[in-house]
Parts: sequence; structure tokens; C-alpha cells
Amino acid sequence: MHPLEPADHEAAAALFLRTYPLRQDEITARPEQQRFAATDDKGRLIAYAALWPFHPDGYRFDLIVAPERRRHGIGDDLLRQLGELARAAGAITLQARIDDTWAESRSFLLARQFRETMRMHRQVLRLADATAETGAEARLAATGITITTLGAETRRDPACWTRFRDLSHAASEGWPDPDPRPGPPSLDDTDVVRRRVEALPGGVEDCFLAVHDGEYVGFSGPLGTAVHPAHRGCGIATALKTRVVCAARDRGLETLTTASGNPAMLHINERLGYRRTSTEIRFVKPL
Repeated sequence: MHPLEPADHEAAAALFLRTYPLRQDEITARPEQQRFAATDDKGRLIAYAALWPFHPDGYRFDLIVAPERRRHGIGDDLLRQLGELARAAGAITLQARIDDTWAESRSFLLARQFRETMRMHRQVLRLADATAETGAEARLAATGITITTLGAETRRDPACWTRFRDLSHAASEGWPDPDPRPGPPSLDDTDVVRRRVEALPGGVEDCFLAVHDGEYVGFSGPLGTAVHPAHRGCGIATALKTRVVCAARDRGLETLTTASGNPAMLHINERLGYRRTSTEIRFVKPL
């Protein structure tokens, strides 16, 4: 395995896109990734791998061996090297993501001490077919809950990131942890949360916030959708998702995609017109 070289890019991209057609933007859009290639004695690419942190002590990886070169130990060798690199960088867990129809990949991971931690169901919405609940926001307003954007809040109060971080932490209650690790859960600090949002498409302007008495009680946008446990069951997620749908229509988009492992969120999405397309399984191995 060696770092991906310019001469390998075309073959690596073709192998990646054949395997992950739904992630076509990731082959060049992740500057935090370390990318690698394995080549045969004629210099032909036979495997592609990528490794990147998604948490201070958790790393994800992609590993693709050309179909005609599988079952020759190439995957084992590359996985061993990826694990060594992640461990040297301070990772205590390594996470893989596969489609639920990939029986061969599932067997490969389970035989190497990975275990399934959660399933993320992908959904797509054709905006022409959306059934956005336009009255949801008015019902919230009657209870004192208003909806704004994180962009507007940052201009009004630059210190709002602390409250947004607190909401993000609180809203994780009851959600499955895709990357469980020993010890108490570690919480992202304010700067990590801010950088994560700002790096996403749409950033702060496409992140909608539900506010009650000056407190943030829910959000929806590029980071996903979440509601504070004390305010669930009030229609906040539906109103926020409706805002997302309306904003996408205003920008002239034709479709929206999302993914969730939460049954309640999947149900809300389906009410709005989203349809399931595929399922991603996440596997984790302690290092």
C-alpha cells in the first residue's frame, strides 16, 4: 500500500464510484482523508483505501479491492495497515460502512472482529412530490416556539455557538451511538461543532433553529435533524423539516436526500414524501 499518486487517480475514482455510486462527491471533496492505492507488478491499481478521523479518537475507512483480485489476502493486508495508521494517530476505534446488500463485505468484517452498531436508512424526496405540512410552524408559534436560521443567530449573537453545542449534546439522548467506545462519552467543544457546521454545504444559512424563550430546542439542516428531549412530541421536527423542504424549493432544487437510524425521524420524513432507497450498516472494531 502506498499513498495515492496522480497516476492512480483515474483508476481509483472508477473503482470507488463503481462501489459507492451514492458517494460520488467524496472522491475529491474530503481534504481530511489519507488516500492509498495498491498496485500489481505492472503498476495497475488493484485496490483503493482511504482513512480519516470523524472524531478525535475514532477513524473511518474505505477499502475496495478490485473484484478479480479478491480472496488473495489483499484486503487483510490493507486493513492491517489502516488499523496501524489509525492507532498511531490516537484512534481507539475503527469504523466501516457498507450497504446492507453486501453479504461478502459483511462476512469479511465480522470475521475480523468488527461488530454492527447501527443502520442508517437513506431516503430521497422529489420536491415536486413533497407534502410539506405548512401549518406546522403556525402551531408551534402558538406555543411560543419560533423558527430562525443559525446564520441569523450568529449575526445577532456571535456567542450563540455555545447554546447550539449544548443543544447538539442534549439532542443526542436516545439516539444509537454509531461508534461506541469505552468510558464516558466524549463531547465536542464549541469550536469543533462550529467548524463542522460551517464546513457542510449550506453551512449556517441552511441550518434552521427552533427557539423557545431564548433557548434552542431543535435544529434541522446539513447536520441532520434533532430535538431536545424535553421538547419532543410537539411537532418541532416536522416544522423544521418543512422549512428545509420549502428552502430547497425556493433554490430551485429538484431532490433532497437524508439518512437516519431513528424510527421517529424516518416516519416524519415519510409523511413529508421521502422514500427509502437503501440502508447503510455501520461496523466498529476496537483498536
